[in-house]
Amino acid sequence: MKRFFTIIALSLFTFGLSNAQTVEGKQKSYLPEKGDFAIGIDLKPILNYAGNIFNGNMNNTIDNIGGEPVSNNLDGFNKMNGIAPDVSIMGKYMLNEKWGIRTNIGMLLRSNSMNYYVQDDEAVMLDPFDASKLVDRQKSRKNGMSVMLGAEYRKGTRRIQGVFGFGALIGFQNVTHIYSYANKLTEINNSPSTSLTTVPSAPVAGYRVTKQKSDADVFYGVTGSAGVEWFVAPKISLGAEVNLSLYGISGGQEYLESEGYNTSSEKIEKRYDLVSPGNNAFRFGFDNVGGSLYMSFYF
Repeated sequence: MKRFFTIIALSLFTFGLSNAQTVEGKQKSYLPEKGDFAIGIDLKPILNYAGNIFNGNMNNTIDNIGGEPVSNNLDGFNKMNGIAPDVSIMGKYMLNEKWGIRTNIGMLLRSNSMNYYVQDDEAVMLDPFDASKLVDRQKSRKNGMSVMLGAEYRKGTRRIQGVFGFGALIGFQNVTHIYSYANKLTEINNSPSTSLTTVPSAPVAGYRVTKQKSDADVFYGVTGSAGVEWFVAPKISLGAEVNLSLYGISGGQEYLESEGYNTSSEKIEKRYDLVSPGNNAFRFGFDNVGGSLYMSFYF
C-alpha cells in the first residue's frame, strides 16, 4: 500500500511538472525573442474612426495612420504653435529577450489648394453690371520628417510585460504658401480685386504678396517612455505608453515675395523681403512620441 501511494505521488508530481513546462513553453512562444524584428502602428486614428461611426460624426478619416512629424493645423500651417513629434510607424530589433533597439519614423508631404471666386475687374470696367467670375487660388505645401532612435528594456516573463524606453529624436518641417490672383496687376489697375483674405500684408503699401516661404524648422531632443505590452496572440501585442520628452525647436527665417506698381519707375516690380528672423522654443513634458496606443507584430 505504501508503495502504491508513493507511485501516485510521483505520478502527480511528474504531471504537474510537465504541465508547468507546457504552460511556460506556451507563454514563451507568445513573447519576442533574440533576433526578432517588429513593426508597430499607432491605433489612435483607427479608434477615432471606429468611435465616430457610432457618434454620428461625418468627418471620419484614417489618413493619419502613416504618422507625421509635426502636429500643426493644415489650413493655418502654424509654424511655432503646437510643434510636437507625432510618429506612428515604429520598428524594433530584439537583442535578447530583455533588450531591444527601437526607432520611430514619420514623413509628411502635404499639399492644400483653396479656390475662391472674385469679380472680373476688366469686365466690370467695360460693363458695371457684368457678373463674370474669376478664381483666386491659395496653394500651401508642408514637408517634414522626424526620426527617433533608442533602446528599450522589458520586465516580466508572462504575456503582459512592462516596457521602458529611451532615445534621441530629430526632425524638421518647412511651409510654403503661393497666392495666385486672377485679376492682373497693371498700370491702370494698381489695386485689383481679390477674394483671398488670409494673405499677409506686404512690407510696402500698395504691394500684394505672391509667396510666403520659410526655412526649415528643426526640433531635436531626447525622450523616455514607460508602458506595457499585452501579447494577445503569439508575437502580436497591444501596447500603451507615456513619453516624457525634452526638446528644443529652432524656427527658420520667413520670407515674402510680393508685387506692386512702382510709382517712381512706373513699372510693375517684384520685391523679396525677410520678415521674420526665426523663433526658438524649448519644451519639456509628456508628448506621445511614437504612439500612446499601438499594435506590434514580431517576426
